Amino acid sequence: MAKPLIMIVEDEVEYADKVANAVKGSGKYKTATAYSAYDALNILKKNKVFFGLLPNRVECVLLDIKMPGMDGLQFLEKIRKEYGNNIGVIILTAYEDYDKWDRAITNLVAGYIKKPYDRQDLLRTLDLFFKDNETYEHMVAKTYKEGLEKLDEFEKDKI
Repeated sequence: MAKPLIMIVEDEVEYADKVANAVKGSGKYKTATAYSAYDALNILKKNKVFFGLLPNRVECVLLDIKMPGMDGLQFLEKIRKEYGNNIGVIILTAYEDYDKWDRAITNLVAGYIKKPYDRQDLLRTLDLFFKDNETYEHMVAKTYKEGLEKLDEFEKDKI
């Protein structure tokens, strides 16, 4: 069986390469690295599957939010329009606020991991992501619930 392809979308080259090496180092996954959202769109285009069960060879995206040009959330909204929910997304960022969480959960992300990440936690999250469809759906639901709780916290902090 082929190893799942995970795309890391991160504008900080060293950090992106570090994440890619951690993921590849598990021996379970292949990676593609994009240093901008525009590069990521090109990688998705090149990996589009015209016949088959998956719409794209990229099955999961580890996505930074704060990037120049098109940010991660704009990228997320764009791929949801083009690919629907068939490509899983896990946010990997140092930033969180009301808007970021709202846009992330609205677009059904499977996780929201704060930087700096723990390698073992990241790999455990990926292992869960690829376990089966039911687990993936549970991850999306859990992240959605966590996001709603975060939104409530942000609202309370405003008062």
